Amino acid sequence: MFHSVINFHPVRVVFKRDVSLPSLGLSYQTNTVAEVPLFLALKLADMDAVEIDESYVISPKDVATLKYAEQRDNYPVKLPEGFYPRVRITIYLLGKKGDSKTVRAVIQEVRELLIERVRKIAMLIAARPELANDQSFLERLTPEEKALLTSMHNAITSFILSVI
Repeated sequence: MFHSVINFHPVRVVFKRDVSLPSLGLSYQTNTVAEVPLFLALKLADMDAVEIDESYVISPKDVATLKYAEQRDNYPVKLPEGFYPRVRITIYLLGKKGDSKTVRAVIQEVRELLIERVRKIAMLIAARPELANDQSFLERLTPEEKALLTSMHNAITSFILSVI
């Protein structure tokens, strides 16, 4: 469920050669700029058919700043648009460049941020199940986290109802 939310996030690419994908109904000429789903962008980049827009890259410092803000707030902080797909792109592009030190730093910072956010979401939804319908709370979550919230809410509600 969460994987598909990330994989279908649109990513801007520049085609380095002509590409025709009749099964997907897609055809692109060399030097065409287009948005394609993340999974396709990564596959085409592996084939050296596209160049992924580097503006998606997130630095370890940016993630550390978000993590710091997250640790200081009682509710999840609003992450930048497309945060998790951008993390995936960052790790991919840094790995392709052979920058394993920065890849490890990004992964560690994101992991710590994720743990804090999941912990916070779980505690909040267990204590206040009505938050699952609170628009101001939902606005702070990414699409992937909203899917997680729905799953957690259903599991927690089901558990509470089975015990009481």
